Amino acid sequence: MKEFKQQKRRRGVILTNQGLKRLQAATSKSEIQDNNGIRYTLNTLSERTCLDPHTLVKIYTCKARVDKRTLSTCFETFNISLAPTDYYQPSDSETAWCSSDDTGKQHSMRKLDWGEVPDVSVFYGRTLELVTLKQFIIEDNCRLVTLLGMGGIGKTYLSVKLAHKIQDKFEFVIYKSFGSGLSFKDMLTELIQFLSNGHEASLPENVDALISRLIHYLRVNRCLLVLDDVEKILQNASFCDDSGCYCEGYEAYGKLFKRVGEAPHQSCLILIGREKPKGIGQMTGDTLPVRSLMLKGLQVLEIQEMFKAKGFFIGSPHEWEKLVNFYAGNPLMLNIASTTIQKLFNGYIAKFLNPRTLVFGEIYDLIREHVNRLSNTEKQVIEWLASNHPASFSQIQKSILPIVTPQKLLEALECLQERCLIDKALHISIEEKDYLFTLPLVVKEFVTEKLIKYNAEKNGSIISYSNLA
Repeated sequence: MKEFKQQKRRRGVILTNQGLKRLQAATSKSEIQDNNGIRYTLNTLSERTCLDPHTLVKIYTCKARVDKRTLSTCFETFNISLAPTDYYQPSDSETAWCSSDDTGKQHSMRKLDWGEVPDVSVFYGRTLELVTLKQFIIEDNCRLVTLLGMGGIGKTYLSVKLAHKIQDKFEFVIYKSFGSGLSFKDMLTELIQFLSNGHEASLPENVDALISRLIHYLRVNRCLLVLDDVEKILQNASFCDDSGCYCEGYEAYGKLFKRVGEAPHQSCLILIGREKPKGIGQMTGDTLPVRSLMLKGLQVLEIQEMFKAKGFFIGSPHEWEKLVNFYAGNPLMLNIASTTIQKLFNGYIAKFLNPRTLVFGEIYDLIREHVNRLSNTEKQVIEWLASNHPASFSQIQKSILPIVTPQKLLEALECLQERCLIDKALHISIEEKDYLFTLPLVVKEFVTEKLIKYNAEKNGSIISYSNLA
């Protein structure tokens, strides 16, 4: 007769929703009272509770059993007592989704949704940017990061490369684009369904309640959300003379971004776009949990590596530098230019370098997209700078007053800088030290050409700035 061994009963408990809410509330209260409102890192929680970080992950994510006495210790750290309704003992099937590695140690299965991201197996430069963003997200535990820059500068490629590098630090990684046209409710529904493993059968209609459900999952799980093309939900500033305002029907995103940036949680939302939504700037700071990175162009050596994949090019160091500087190191613009250099000039860069021919085709369209979205004030500033750069703030102010108020000028310069449509450099002279504003050469050439054409059409009449693009 065969002998049957009695299966050993698995011990341990998991927090209920009520227990998790009590613990999260107590933790948040402690962060406010004892940590200046800054969210505890996993290591800090470990020091406070005297519990292993892996055990704390099990407790706060509710995805693996822990000893009841361990839960009591965690609760007592934050001056609350563990009640019978705060925990339950799950069946084996409820924790079957956990897998084990070769050592037998349990770990959570990572869930990824990359959507339609580009292939980043071929990637150039951005070492410093990758280190900076990793510092923001992993070391500094930022809750919201905005990645800004001109179209074609490589924001999406950088974010996807970053996500691949740090995905092992998260339980959930998801990429979505606002270009999909999803409504606010549909976007949040998809995010919540993904982060809940499809367990949310019905979701609230109320905007605040819907956001609260998302914040809940950002707290109980370690999630990396990447939302691209944020300018798609922002108004064209040429219609309202103000940048960063939300399109009709998308205003609720302002509430979402504010709560993601301010509410304590263990996740990170990366917003990618050409423009920064209103309200985010006031939450941003070098030591705050909301950060911003403006992406500049690639360097000459990195562009040369990119060109090698296209074929053979001939140019002196000066010619390479002139080419890259003209397009401000923009990878997309330079990739377009490389095709023309090969097809029409047999790879000779010098034969291509005529300023009056460098803004053409898709490059022209790309810059026009940016300029078309500017407010009338911003168009006035870049039009003036096209003929007068470099110039200080006081010089610009004296020249375009009373048409533009000092407040509007400050807002315009800030928005233009965030969109990488103007550059700022420190200038030191014998008389004074000041910052001077200039236009990137490719933008200056575009604006100058448009103004010459417009003046010719109007026979020298006064320019209407709103028609600049």
